[in-house]
Amino acid sequence: MPCRALLLVPFLVLTACTGIPRGWSEAKRSGSKDAVAGAWTGEWHSVKSGHHGGLRCVVTRQGAGAYHFRYRASWAKILCAGFSLHSSVKSDGKGGYTVEGSKDLGKMFGGVFTCNGSIKDGTFHARYEAKLDNGTMDMRKVTK
Repeated sequence: MPCRALLLVPFLVLTACTGIPRGWSEAKRSGSKDAVAGAWTGEWHSVKSGHHGGLRCVVTRQGAGAYHFRYRASWAKILCAGFSLHSSVKSDGKGGYTVEGSKDLGKMFGGVFTCNGSIKDGTFHARYEAKLDNGTMDMRKVTK
């Protein structure tokens, strides 16, 4: 496992790390009235390792109950990575929404990644899990 992680070092060092997901500026400007779609910002925290960092996300509506979440996470002040996840979003019947998504990242990156959470009053709280890590994400919707 440590050898696999070392293979990623050149990629991480040579990659431009802006910490901003594609579509961020447009999502901030749009001020979406959709409670889910738009720009989100906050933090992630690994329960397994204790690592944590900044987190930004652009959410776009794909159809009824279907959304695309484009995340950009940072850690150690100089590293970042991005990933996207298609998720189903449903009303919880109490003025909020439940979010459920999963994606196979491949064996090298921990297999199936799942993210389940809730959105209410401009706050998004989620738990994520994969074979190599698990933790939480907490974000607030950006309103211009």
